[in-house]
Amino acid sequence: MNDPDQSDLEDGLRRRFDVELLVVHPTIDPLEISAALGLDASNMHRVGERRITVRGTPLEGTYRDSRWRHSIRHEVKDQFFADKVQDLVNRLVPHKKFLHHLRATGGRTSLIVQFLGDGYFGDKIPSDTLAKLADLQLDCGIECFMTPQV
Repeated sequence: MNDPDQSDLEDGLRRRFDVELLVVHPTIDPLEISAALGLDASNMHRVGERRITVRGTPLEGTYRDSRWRHSIRHEVKDQFFADKVQDLVNRLVPHKKFLHHLRATGGRTSLIVQFLGDGYFGDKIPSDTLAKLADLQLDCGIECFMTPQV
């Protein structure tokens, strides 16, 4: 049986993953989130807007809530991802008051690590980073795709 750590280092394949911040809120304008956090949204919509597909095709109805997502794509040659999680968490620390406001007014906030199906990942997120996540009132999500994503 091969050691996954060793075989991943030897194959030299690039592995992709995203580290994302997702905000779901009943009323906020997503542009306000971008301005408050100083981050661009990779995807957003406002409560009450007409629903559309990813390609822009109109759907029936309107959005029930506002959603805002900031996503950073990373490519690595090894299995490690925790430092990229730490980077985003540390960028969010100065915005603690705003993140708490989102929760206090009915919103949900999550930091999500999204593995895109490119191979093995394994790492440890340090306890100080986990403590910062809790202090910022961020949930932690993990999404794993079995087949490679575009």
